[in-house]
Amino acid sequence: MVMEEANKQNDPANDYALARLLNEYVIKIFTLLDNYRDIPDTTAVNRSYVLLANELKQIYARQPELQKVGGTICWRVMDNIELFHENIGEYKSLAFDYTHSGADYGEEHNARVGMLCIKADKEKPDLTPQIQKLLDEADKNYTQFKHELDKMYATLSIEYVSGRPVVSVGDDKYYLSAMRDGLAQTVISYCLKHHPNKQIDLKTLKSEFNEAEIKVPGLNNLRENIRNSHFGGKNPLSPFIQAFPKAILVRKTTELSDEQLEAIKLAGS
Repeated sequence: MVMEEANKQNDPANDYALARLLNEYVIKIFTLLDNYRDIPDTTAVNRSYVLLANELKQIYARQPELQKVGGTICWRVMDNIELFHENIGEYKSLAFDYTHSGADYGEEHNARVGMLCIKADKEKPDLTPQIQKLLDEADKNYTQFKHELDKMYATLSIEYVSGRPVVSVGDDKYYLSAMRDGLAQTVISYCLKHHPNKQIDLKTLKSEFNEAEIKVPGLNNLRENIRNSHFGGKNPLSPFIQAFPKAILVRKTTELSDEQLEAIKLAGS
């Protein structure tokens, strides 16, 4: 077994294919973090990033052709992502390809690695048990991190025709029962479109409705109307609303706890 693993390490073709695969992993992690300003705890996913980067350093060190591959790749500039947003600005300053040609975080470089794979006629690497374990852990850590990230950026929308509230968490969508036509639906739909994530006082809201010729009788009773809807009290969509006696805040995007997400799942379809 030891001899077999050593042979794999000494095989340039296998190393090219392995480098391309590991590069795909670190690029995916890196790009996901840069897509969001606020991110969850990175401890686990950073562990995978560091271990993958260290493995890549060893592969590149023993294969001269990989060392010649041009283009910037993230792990060569940032060897860990524990302080990602503190360091990303420096990355963009150091990475010439990124700042001067609009290059990505390594896809261009990895495409060139892919050319080595084609020439060596080796597209899929033979994985040692150690590498397979590393990849399995990376998949697990990435999936968990993305789940936490998705919960931080849950979004609300309301279907125009049916009036059904829809909560999107990552790629999953949860459809709640339609709201009855009335004050709560009118105000929440309007604020989602015109004042998302902003507190607005009812006096200003009333003026805007009058100007738009939207009838909203009983606006002073808005808080009570919301209390009796999906958005009231401890109901599933309450994280998206803050109703005050003379103002309202409708969040298009908000962070959900596990309990809040579970409540939405149970109420949705």
